[in-house]
Amino acid sequence: MSFGAQCGRPEIEPLDRRTTIYVVPPITDVKILPSSSISSSYISDKISIVASPGEYEPASFVIQATGEDITSLMVEASELVGQSGSIPSGNVDIRVVKCWYQAGVEIWDVSHELLTPELLLKDDSLVKVENGENYLKLTSGDYVWISEKKSGTGSEIIPIEDLPVKDSSTLQPVNIPNGTNKQFWITVKVPDESLPGVYDGKIELRSSDGSRGELQLKLEVLPIELAKPYLTYSIYYIGKLASQGSISSLYKNEEQLRAEMKNLFNHGITNPSSYQDYPDEAFLEKVLTIRNEAGMDNQPLYYLGAGTGNPTSPADLEALGNKVRGVIKLTKPYGITEVYFYGIDEARGELLESQRPAWQAVHEAGGKVFVAGYLGTADVVGDLLDLLVLAGWGDLHVSEINQFHSYGQKVFSYGNPQVGEEKPETYRRNYGLLLWQREYDGAMDFAYQCSFGNIWNDFDHSVHRDHNFVYPTVTGVIDTIQWEGFREGVDDVRYLTTLIDLVEEAKANGRDASSAESWLADLKRSDLTKKDLDAVRLEMIDHILYLLGKGQP
Repeated sequence: MSFGAQCGRPEIEPLDRRTTIYVVPPITDVKILPSSSISSSYISDKISIVASPGEYEPASFVIQATGEDITSLMVEASELVGQSGSIPSGNVDIRVVKCWYQAGVEIWDVSHELLTPELLLKDDSLVKVENGENYLKLTSGDYVWISEKKSGTGSEIIPIEDLPVKDSSTLQPVNIPNGTNKQFWITVKVPDESLPGVYDGKIELRSSDGSRGELQLKLEVLPIELAKPYLTYSIYYIGKLASQGSISSLYKNEEQLRAEMKNLFNHGITNPSSYQDYPDEAFLEKVLTIRNEAGMDNQPLYYLGAGTGNPTSPADLEALGNKVRGVIKLTKPYGITEVYFYGIDEARGELLESQRPAWQAVHEAGGKVFVAGYLGTADVVGDLLDLLVLAGWGDLHVSEINQFHSYGQKVFSYGNPQVGEEKPETYRRNYGLLLWQREYDGAMDFAYQCSFGNIWNDFDHSVHRDHNFVYPTVTGVIDTIQWEGFREGVDDVRYLTTLIDLVEEAKANGRDASSAESWLADLKRSDLTKKDLDAVRLEMIDHILYLLGKGQP
């Protein structure tokens, strides 16, 4: 939780008369552009963060050049020191929020060219914006144009050598023209072993002509061991391990795959789907090994490398059963006890019903079935579909979820919205506490990356914008503000799960948990689409601390 914005003090004078600094909420759908007017209530030199051991927590500040250009600004964090110990400066990750042009606001909007904050960069010059066009810097230092408008229809598989893009490993100096804003993003990783207490540090600002001042950074580490979320967090991951990687959403070399699996895990995704083809056993086994090494238990495995289709002949159904048994046998040594096989995507009516024989064959062979679909799916295949990935949201979704639950099946959420809209708060809310309120069992949005054309060009498809939580590079990924918002949603559910577990534990031991129980019931009935999620997080923390015997009711 970062509360610097709420604690901003309008009376504070700028740290340097040539510089104004604003401490702003990080997880918000309000866009901060170079020309944005920011309320003076956010002027501050103090950032306060509250987090638990093992948690990643964001904060943000904006530097505005006032009176003259700021050239070669260096931003550096110190270590955080408290009575309980210290946290290395390397755990305070600082990046620039890059504004560039995108084709629209929603995923299906390709007709409203907008300057949009999205990328979290170490090297601000990696993307250059000139005259309404985007340019991407290659490892050679040369720039290529990446906003060419096309009417493409499919993903481009770009060899690494044709688009060698790579961010810097350290934050590079930043130039801020007079009268403009530059937003910075902080992510503090609280070490797992950190002791509770307050840790203090600073963020120094120094330009080519001397000091621009510093911000005070205060971290309160809570005495809370966060539970794993009770919801399942998956995502459509369409990348496949290949002998040669690419700059696309599809083919990854080992270095790229390892980086992406670690990035997924660090953002709360513990078992993304796998599209790795079967029976390409060597690559599939390597993928499972890499997933295990990243911390994923692969349980269950949501597998799209061998779909169910809709065969009906005895020979074809037997072949499907053999394939299911083969995948289960291959994946078992990697801790997998359940494998879900994918049906025909988003099928309706007769096509949906035609899959019943195939799904029965999958069950008889020891597998389970999942697929994306719409309202009305339960009426046709609710007894056979183990997991529906339900598109969108509306009042009728409640009855669909309840119907699936009556069969003992599960429902995940996706397309609410689809991945790729630059709306951190929306992803936090819709894939966080709203999933709990609406009785979902988890989330599986589409997709971690999905390119329609060049994945770095948002203008080269006639229907879709690229669906990206991250952008691929030669050696890894570049995060986005919406991806950070999604992680905050996962963390909201971790705090919720921790609180629910403590309530049940207290009741089992005959202790009073009525205050927290009543608060949870009120929250469940409230309009969570309008709640201040930071305030809700604080209230959950208060109830957790009380049940731990470390706070007031």
